[in-house]
Amino acid sequence: MKIDELQAIAADLFAAIHALSGYAVPASMPGIEAVPLSVMQQKVCGKPCAIKAFYHPQWGVYLDETLDLKESDFDRSVFLHELVHHVQNTGGRFEKMPVSCERNQLAEAEAYRIQNLYLARVNSPRRALYMGWTGTCAESRTAAEKD
Repeated sequence: MKIDELQAIAADLFAAIHALSGYAVPASMPGIEAVPLSVMQQKVCGKPCAIKAFYHPQWGVYLDETLDLKESDFDRSVFLHELVHHVQNTGGRFEKMPVSCERNQLAEAEAYRIQNLYLARVNSPRRALYMGWTGTCAESRTAAEKD
């Protein structure tokens, strides 16, 4: 998919994010790349892993090039999920929290919530399942309290 097509879809998804969550549409578009799965796996996991997309503040959004963003509401919701992370980051939504583990948990839970609101809005029967972090942030919290 060409970059102008990805940016047009992103603009539509930012409008949906705004309508669903109140987040402002960002002033600038993040970098967006549709790449082979192996590229994302190497960048994020260093080996094969279950990943379809990710957001990194310096790199932008990476999408599995096999996602069908034109026809699949669910695949489009995966893109929306990553764009939620962009607005969280640019808006500073969780940056005042002292423990990065807790920030990440809350940001991820919110992105899944908005993704599922989007899926409901487009009348998709599918939902994104978020199992959440099964551990605790106690070790991270203790380290932050020492600082």
